[in-house]
Amino acid sequence: MMGGDGVKKAVLLAAGRGTRLKPHTDTVPKPLLVHRGKPTLDYQLESLLAADVDEVILVAHYLSEQIEIYAQRWAARHAQSVQVVHQSHLFGTAHALQQVIEQVPQFVSQPFILSATDYLIPRSFFGDLLDFHYSHECALSVSMKAMDETDMASRSSIRFTEDEHIVEIVEKPPVGTAPSSIGANLTFVLPPDISRYVEDVPVSPRGEREIQQAINVWLQQGGKARGLLQPTPNEWSAPMQ
Repeated sequence: MMGGDGVKKAVLLAAGRGTRLKPHTDTVPKPLLVHRGKPTLDYQLESLLAADVDEVILVAHYLSEQIEIYAQRWAARHAQSVQVVHQSHLFGTAHALQQVIEQVPQFVSQPFILSATDYLIPRSFFGDLLDFHYSHECALSVSMKAMDETDMASRSSIRFTEDEHIVEIVEKPPVGTAPSSIGANLTFVLPPDISRYVEDVPVSPRGEREIQQAINVWLQQGGKARGLLQPTPNEWSAPMQ
C-alpha cells in the first residue's frame, strides 16, 4: 500500500430510493440495510479505512437524515472523516458527483474514489483497487467484473485497446453488440480533471446523467485508463439480514 501520497478521499453514492427492495426501503435507505449484523455502509467504510482512505463524502437524498446520523456516529468512533452532501433530486451519478464539485470543490482537487454503496464488498476490495492504481501510470482506474452474456444488455461492457487500456464504457449495449465480456463496477479511481467533464454530461435514455459518459469523453480527449478485474461484488437483491 502506498503511503502519504496515496489516494485518501472517496465519494460514496448513497442517494437512491432502493425501489427494488421495497418494502424494506420504505423506512430505511438502502445503504443502511443490515447484512450479517451491520449496515452495508459499514463494509464500504471498513474497506476504505483498511486502504488508508480517511476522508469520505456520502451523497444522500432519500431518507438523508438517517444517513446524516449514521455519518456522525461513524466519524465519532473511527479515524475517518465522514460528511454528507445532499443531492437535491435523483438525476444520476454524474449529477451526484456534481453536487460534491459545487459544494466541496477542494475535496476533488486530488485523485479520489467514486463508488456505489449497494455492494457487499470484502475488506480488501478498495485496497486491491488502489494497489492496482498505484502500479500503473494511467490517471484513472476502473474496478471490472466478468459478465455473463445474458447480463450485458442490462449492465455495461468495456472496450479495450490491444494493450488492455480502456477506451470506452458501453452502457447497456444491445444484444450481440457488447465489445467485451468485461463490465465496469460502479467503482472508479478518478483524477481531479474529471470535474471539467461532469457538468456537460447529457441526459441518458434512462433520464439520468451518468458518470460513465463523463469518463468516456475524458478518454476521448486523451485520458488514459486501466482496469482491475475483481470478484464480482454481491449486490442487494433481496433482504439479507
